[in-house]
Order: sequence, then C-alpha cells, then structure tokens
Amino acid sequence: MREIDCSYVEERVHQFLDGELSDREADVLRHHINACAHCLDETDLVDAIKKLVKRSSACPPAPDALRLRIVTQIQTVTVRYEL
Repeated sequence: MREIDCSYVEERVHQFLDGELSDREADVLRHHINACAHCLDETDLVDAIKKLVKRSSACPPAPDALRLRIVTQIQTVTVRYEL
C-alpha cells in the first residue's frame, strides 16, 4: 500500500467522507487515518461538522402564514424607505 502523509489526507478528507474517492484511494486514506491519531481526530471533527450542518439544514420549511407575514413586513419597510 502506498505511503501518504497527513497533508494528503487533509486535502481529501471531504471527498473521503462523501464517498467520492475510488475504492483504492479510499483504502489508502483509511489505512493512514486508522494509524494516525492526528488524522483520525481531524476526520472525526470534519465528519461531525458535516453531520451537524446536514441535520440543521433538514429543518422543515416555515409555515406559509409566517412566510407571508415576513414578505409583507419586508415590502412595508421597503415602501416606507422609498417614499
């Protein structure tokens, strides 16, 4: 298996976690990550952030009544400043 350094992992950690690497390259990164505490910590941190962002962006959309109130308020403020 090819030897890689931490900078190589850092450049590809997002692609690795997103499953965008070839099986061979993913295996090379996985081998290094499992043997390197620094890269393991970095990969865990990036993975946790990605999951947090994904979870927070999965919120349901605002109800139509709320969206209408917001748009109305924006239009009201805009009209007041244009006069």
